[in-house]
Amino acid sequence: MPKIRVRTKDQETYEKLVDAYEKTVIIQKQKRLTYGHWDFVVFGQTDKNETVLRQGYAEQASIKKVPIYIASLAQPGLTNVNGIPIEEFVEEDVPEKYKGLEIIHIDPLRPLTINKKETLPGASRTSDQICKDYEDENIAVIHSPHESDWMIAVMRYLSECDRAFPDVVQEAFSSNAPLHRNFLSLETPSQLN
Repeated sequence: MPKIRVRTKDQETYEKLVDAYEKTVIIQKQKRLTYGHWDFVVFGQTDKNETVLRQGYAEQASIKKVPIYIASLAQPGLTNVNGIPIEEFVEEDVPEKYKGLEIIHIDPLRPLTINKKETLPGASRTSDQICKDYEDENIAVIHSPHESDWMIAVMRYLSECDRAFPDVVQEAFSSNAPLHRNFLSLETPSQLN
């Protein structure tokens, strides 16, 4: 089942998104998962040889304390609908290159929240120190190819968690849906109506 389906504003954004997804490295997964809540640290380098570290969480959206399992804005295959702007999915810190990205389908809906962001000098030694700092904590450590790809890196981690520990309710919904089996389904401008 696709975990996320997005519409990009142009081919260049599509290529950046695919590249970020493929180059993400998940260094450490959470040792104990908490139902409906995923903690993470994601870091990546800047163009100025610095490292930006973000600590945050993804939490399954709910209505009156009941989890929302499926958030679909359109039937699979439709392209002439408006999606959720990425700025509504990621509460803050959306990189310029991904502004205008629209989410057409996401399963489950887990908005990303950053509660700590810091810029550290250097690149290579900082990576080793980050890994050491968090190795004993119950938190995922994710290395994004560039600091601005942080949200794509986190979405890849969440997808891997879903494959390893599928949710029973989610599986029941998806077994009846004629959806593709890919994590990421993208629409480029040439595919739009």
